[in-house]
Amino acid sequence: MARSSIISHPLSRRQVLKGGAALGIGSAAAMGLTPAWANPWGRSNVYAQGVEEGPEVSLAIRRESLPIDGQEAQPITINGTSPGPLIRLQEGQDAVLRVTNLLDEPTSIHWHGLILPPEMDGVPGVSFAGIAPGETFTYRFPVRQNGTYWYHSHSGLQEQLGHAGPLIIDAAEREPIRYDREHVLLLTDWTFEEPMSVFRNLKTIEGYYNFQERTIADFFADVREKGFSQTAEMRGMWAQMRMSSRDIADVTGSTYTYLLNGHSPQENWNALFKAGERVRLRVINGSAMSYFDVRIPGLKMTVVAADGQPVQPVPVDEFRIGVAETYDVLVSPEDDRAYTIFAEAMDRSGYARATLAPREGMQAEIPKRRQIADRGMEAMGAHGMGGMDHSNMAGMDHSGMSNMSGMDHSSMAGMDHSGMSNMQGMDHSTMGGMAAEQAKIGANGLLLAGEAQPGSRYNQAGIGIDPDERRVLVYRDLKAFTPWPDRREPGRELELHLTGNMERYMWSFDGKKFSEVTGPIHFVKDERLRLILVNDTMMEHPIHLHGMWMELENGQGELIPRKHTIDVKPGERVSALITADAEGSWAFHCHLLYHMDAGMFRVVQVS
Repeated sequence: MARSSIISHPLSRRQVLKGGAALGIGSAAAMGLTPAWANPWGRSNVYAQGVEEGPEVSLAIRRESLPIDGQEAQPITINGTSPGPLIRLQEGQDAVLRVTNLLDEPTSIHWHGLILPPEMDGVPGVSFAGIAPGETFTYRFPVRQNGTYWYHSHSGLQEQLGHAGPLIIDAAEREPIRYDREHVLLLTDWTFEEPMSVFRNLKTIEGYYNFQERTIADFFADVREKGFSQTAEMRGMWAQMRMSSRDIADVTGSTYTYLLNGHSPQENWNALFKAGERVRLRVINGSAMSYFDVRIPGLKMTVVAADGQPVQPVPVDEFRIGVAETYDVLVSPEDDRAYTIFAEAMDRSGYARATLAPREGMQAEIPKRRQIADRGMEAMGAHGMGGMDHSNMAGMDHSGMSNMSGMDHSSMAGMDHSGMSNMQGMDHSTMGGMAAEQAKIGANGLLLAGEAQPGSRYNQAGIGIDPDERRVLVYRDLKAFTPWPDRREPGRELELHLTGNMERYMWSFDGKKFSEVTGPIHFVKDERLRLILVNDTMMEHPIHLHGMWMELENGQGELIPRKHTIDVKPGERVSALITADAEGSWAFHCHLLYHMDAGMFRVVQVS
């Protein structure tokens, strides 16, 4: 679509609210005519923030005062709500989405996980100019898929201000799964701080929001469990790196309120059912920085879709959902009682919750909170310290090495290099991009050669999960419902390292921030390639590729699952197959908002 789809007509709040005449806002939800919860397909239009039905939808974006968790806040709203309304489209139709910017700064909407023309993808500076204040931009694209997705701003840190919402696409033909009712569950994290203040705090003090550091009592507990020698070795290693084994999340419940459909835990939003019904829960992690572990005590969940794509059913008691991922699950409550939908933050600093209940106002017991876990050797790769790229280990004391005059310390700020020798003129600015087999730094500070690459851990849910406690979904479980049509072997491999500097809060690919790269990553139109991601950092990274699917090579043969966002654990190596069938420029980035803004972003050019 041409840039001419932007028109300039500044609108007042009064005009927008006057029956929606200026913007054509006239959904059933906006008019107070919310339809009944079910139809023969099991659809539901009951959503806490309202519903906008396609194929033509008008959205107005502004910043205004709204209560969040009982306090007055200033979120970005979409049609008067934050998070925004549920947008419902139909597979096979042409969507027309008119977005009017009533902010005093540019904005955008990215339709996360949708396959569409690059100029409709909504990433300013890639194939789209953004939406200037007072302008309306019309997104037009054919809807060629179905499932559970979401939308959010791709402008600055606006997503942290509530600029997000769910996007559901109904299938053109009846899906193979059967259900009587559905609910959309959008998880978000809200802070009453301004996002730029959060970003400054992260760059100023490593661990600024971590109030769960280890104590002397934790040390003695480890000694009882593991013995003094092993405990002292692990504690010494973390001290040497000047890092914490409890760096689980950059931003935590110390500033975040975790919301479900815009409601805090205390507000206890209810999702209704009738005993004996089969209920579809469409779970979306629309947070800026938070992973969640989701369970419903007393109910088995059956996972039937991942990232909008159907998968063969997997019965589980709990699943971890990374930032930007979506999972659809079926539950069948047989009893006339309430159940708690419990979404616990991965670092255990808080939770979101709602209640699945037969009647409004009910609530069930909230599960006991788990303790924060400690990162162990698995975070450093398959072979411990020798299998890890230390590009993120700023602050490490390399005593015993000297005379490094002329060395470029651009990615190693804060290191104590006293006593280092014979390294004159060495440039460490690219250490973040070293391949694992090229060079590694051992616990004694020496360079180690010939170490093996970190391995994949598709059979593990991640830190803080006890696989013996309950049945937890892992990536190995995901099996596509049908094979992907392109069964070609990849013609080439592309390996990228996820790198960072915890102390300076700089994040990157191959040791270079986006501001430091000279051009895009090139894919050849219609080629089949294997993308290898190696996480050289101590943090999880949900990696999102726009415009194309990534087929996660999780050992399921021709039924490997399609995903738009892949969680890469610390020290892990994952691979995915890609058919580069989408010509144009596409964003490729970590979906942790502050990581992306700090530099973990690239552009993929398909030509």
